[in-house]
Amino acid sequence: MKKIVNILITILTAIIFMLSIYIIIGSTVAIKNNELFRMFGYSYAVVPTPSMEGNKKDNFSSGDVVLIYDAPYEDLAIGDIIVFKSSDDSKLIIHRIIDADGFGFVTKGDNNEFPDFGIVTKDVYRGKYKTHFELFGIGLWLTDVRMMVIGGIIGILFISILYQIFKMVWQIKKQRLKDYENELKNRKD
Repeated sequence: MKKIVNILITILTAIIFMLSIYIIIGSTVAIKNNELFRMFGYSYAVVPTPSMEGNKKDNFSSGDVVLIYDAPYEDLAIGDIIVFKSSDDSKLIIHRIIDADGFGFVTKGDNNEFPDFGIVTKDVYRGKYKTHFELFGIGLWLTDVRMMVIGGIIGILFISILYQIFKMVWQIKKQRLKDYENELKNRKD
């Protein structure tokens, strides 16, 4: 039974490791190409500017990580927060829809004074905001490839150290139990 559990833990660890490598490489390529990395219809992005800061429930700050999902363009409405590529420099922008016309949507950052230049059409639309995680600016580190690689390595090392400590404590407890059993056996004799 113990061998089966060890094999399952090893397989699960390998799967998590491979998935982590896939996410790191996929995210790095997506960031380099100025696109979103998608997995199971969801994506994440780090907010680089304070354009969506405010006191609404769905406002977020620079450095926060936003979760984005693939919502159909046709289902978008005024008030939705969306991600799209800007028409002038192809950067990804996450702003709120403030108006709609027959050609597309007009957007604006909640913290910006003026609406965005241009109309968001289906071809530049990338996804709809779902939620965000406040990381106190740490999310900005995720946009740096070197920091992602170093963070991944540190994470793997940390997990390995925890596993080794757990294994060592388990061995010590196992040895103490064995010593106690031997002591009881010696007392009976």
